[in-house]
Amino acid sequence: MDDTTIISNNKKNLEKMIDICHQFFNINDIKANVGKYELIKINSKEKALEIEGNEIKKMNSEEGNRYLGIYFRYDNKRKIYKDKISSIINSACNIFNWKKLNEKQIIAVWNIVIIPRIEYQLAAIVLTKNECTKLMTRLNMIIKKRARLARSTPNFVIYDKDIYDVKHIYDLQLEMLCKNLLYQANGNEKLKKLFKIVMSQEQKRIWTSRCPGDLNLVYKIRNNWNIEAIKLLNSENIYICNHEVINNINKHHIIEGGDKDIIEIIDEKNIMKSALSRKNKKVLFIKDVLEIDGVNMKKWKHMCIELGVSTKGKIPLWFKELELKLIDNTNENTRKIKKEYMGKFERSNININYFDENEKQEKNTIISWNEEGEFPVFAEDKKGSKSKKYKRIGIHYIYKEDTLDWNNSPFLVICEGCEKNISKKKDKKCMIYIENKNSRIIKTRKEGETIKPYETINNLIQKNKCVKAVNEDERKNEEINRKIDQIDSLIKAEDDFITLMKNSLTENETGEKVKRYYLMIDLKKIKSSINANGKRAFWYNIIWILKEDNANKEEEILMSASYEICNENEFKILIRSIIIGLILINGNSEIILGINENIKKLIKEFIFNTSNRKKIDNDYYIELLYIEDFMIKNEIIIVDETNEEETVVIKDIRKRMEQILKKDLKEKKMRYKIEIIENALLINEYNLIWRKNIITGGFRKWRKKVSMAIWKNEILNSNKLNDLFIRNFMKEFDWRTTLEFISNRTTFTKRQCSSIDTKERSYRIKNLLKDLPTYEVLCKREVEVLENSTCIRCDTNEEETWDHVWICNDNEATLDEILRESISKFEEFLDKNRRLEDVLILRNHNINIVTILEERSNILIGKSRIWEMLRGVFNDRFNHITKQD
Repeated sequence: MDDTTIISNNKKNLEKMIDICHQFFNINDIKANVGKYELIKINSKEKALEIEGNEIKKMNSEEGNRYLGIYFRYDNKRKIYKDKISSIINSACNIFNWKKLNEKQIIAVWNIVIIPRIEYQLAAIVLTKNECTKLMTRLNMIIKKRARLARSTPNFVIYDKDIYDVKHIYDLQLEMLCKNLLYQANGNEKLKKLFKIVMSQEQKRIWTSRCPGDLNLVYKIRNNWNIEAIKLLNSENIYICNHEVINNINKHHIIEGGDKDIIEIIDEKNIMKSALSRKNKKVLFIKDVLEIDGVNMKKWKHMCIELGVSTKGKIPLWFKELELKLIDNTNENTRKIKKEYMGKFERSNININYFDENEKQEKNTIISWNEEGEFPVFAEDKKGSKSKKYKRIGIHYIYKEDTLDWNNSPFLVICEGCEKNISKKKDKKCMIYIENKNSRIIKTRKEGETIKPYETINNLIQKNKCVKAVNEDERKNEEINRKIDQIDSLIKAEDDFITLMKNSLTENETGEKVKRYYLMIDLKKIKSSINANGKRAFWYNIIWILKEDNANKEEEILMSASYEICNENEFKILIRSIIIGLILINGNSEIILGINENIKKLIKEFIFNTSNRKKIDNDYYIELLYIEDFMIKNEIIIVDETNEEETVVIKDIRKRMEQILKKDLKEKKMRYKIEIIENALLINEYNLIWRKNIITGGFRKWRKKVSMAIWKNEILNSNKLNDLFIRNFMKEFDWRTTLEFISNRTTFTKRQCSSIDTKERSYRIKNLLKDLPTYEVLCKREVEVLENSTCIRCDTNEEETWDHVWICNDNEATLDEILRESISKFEEFLDKNRRLEDVLILRNHNINIVTILEERSNILIGKSRIWEMLRGVFNDRFNHITKQD
């Protein structure tokens, strides 16, 4: 029998479920070994559990209970998860130690086999940076040994993508958290609910009004994966919520009632120590410790008596700290607070707003509205509804037979059942949903067993029509105002462009007829320029044409603007241009998108994709989510052209757009310049924010790029490479070619393995770092055999450094001789392999190459460019030689 897991909230229910399982086993002739049953108990006083007379012995195992490859303990102790990851690494390293694998093979096994196993275990634990570094130590030593590198070689050589490209556990964890945490926060309804509960519990535990997603969490956290993950991301300046950046979608994350939170005043180390005390005294904001005038601070005993709690015991440290920081010490006789805290706190009543449809109406209230054929429907309000569409349920009333008179009040009786009935009871009472929007309360009187309104049927119909008409007008105005607000919050442009968009908005018609629009968008890249921040910016001219089906050319909407972007990305611009165009389209419409086919496909695939986890991986996640949400709320769908006439219309519009972009504008910028405000694109409550910049999609891919940049930064700040960067303000080196040479990808591919490849790469890395085993280096390593670092080959009595090795008097040839001989030997090699074209190229550039190498280096002062070549660094001037041809 396969493993079966049963989860229950108490022992009684668990025994009941086990009994059902065993009944099923008996029916199907299945045998279950009760002796192998494992039990996990949490907060249970009853110790023993017996099944068919056998007591479960394996209970709350210290080693943990295995479930889907992860070991869980009853107390959720993190050590078991960490030990599991450590055992995976150690078992892999044990194999690497005795297997005859070179460094490339070890790295391939690590990245492809071991890393996914570790990632799976990281779903149950969040490791600190120090823990990850310690876990990587043994692997680092093995790789350096197989790569013939010294133990002191900087780790960036191993982890940099362009050299060895070993995956670090810490980098892996950050990439995983950037995606998984957002998935939990914004995933399906159950995950969202669980995440909100965790955040609310943490807010109460800290006792703060602020959102935990916006706090820099520095205190210790136990047994809370979500909060530990948030804390780790915070250490890398990544937040999932920022209330300075976003205001609308996450207002409820903050507890309102004051301006400044207590935790913003007290020291970080005292936040958790004082949390329980502050909670018991109901102190959340600074105003809670101030007197009614908002100028003087309360005394401790006065505050306790006011709250009705005991005054016994010492004054807590957090309150003393507040006294020191808030009270102005210039006058010791008063408890007046400092000026920066004055005038900020005002006492005010808290108003609670109730929705009309949730109000409990008076007894026997009759509600009426027009429905089918504009004929009145009547219902007596009874109770609330769980339906998403309707808020109320009532008893259905109908006209009494043979009493219908248009000019008199109708006689109403309880309906005994009709097609509208939603009741499951058989009591001859018809229960129906009450219309929320277009209904009204009517006054009635009781006459015998019937109810009679104080209105004629004709009057009822006309008044109900008026209610519906007024509501329709209000709805139209609300929709127009909502779209105006969207334009103001979403688009940053000149006032004339904003006015043009607002004037292009039209009201929805009350009819149910679906409108059809052509939304055509095209763009053209113009010359790049340096913006005000000193960065290269790319400008695109964009043109929109919105045309309603069967409308004249004069009635179509034409807009044009220029868009600036620092990263050249036409897809992002086109997707954002669609958002601008969608705002102008009425609800309940179909649109034919005249745009890049790949973008149309991208939008459709995103909308029809039911997996939120897959959607998060999209590079344009935030933009596409906004489009999806907008289209669902406004009942807009994307359709393809269905006939030849529509195809002709599209071709005609495209032709006119191309003429505007190519002939009329040429390389000029448009009159208007627009910018999309990213904050307004956010739909989810929680988003990824790095240094107050919103990450718009591809979260895991983004973090991978950041990790790569961090290791590149390690190269820039390495003491061993200082001389190559300090004076390189003119950017003379081609680092892409340099790293290809250093990693030996010029001779071998990334997947080719051999001892020659290992030796050559090791030699090149050591030259780059000036880390060859010279006497100077060996003395620093405290090799006992050596007495000093003096060169024993020559009589100059100089220290044998990396520089000295190349210019030692005992060398067989000088650097200049080696240079010319190398070119000659390379020419012989080309000639021998019959690469005649390459021989000709080499002869043409022979003098230029020698000239460049013999010139004085601008980076390595007092040396020629030959020394740059010895370090393995490729000067950009060699690229210009080939460009001249």
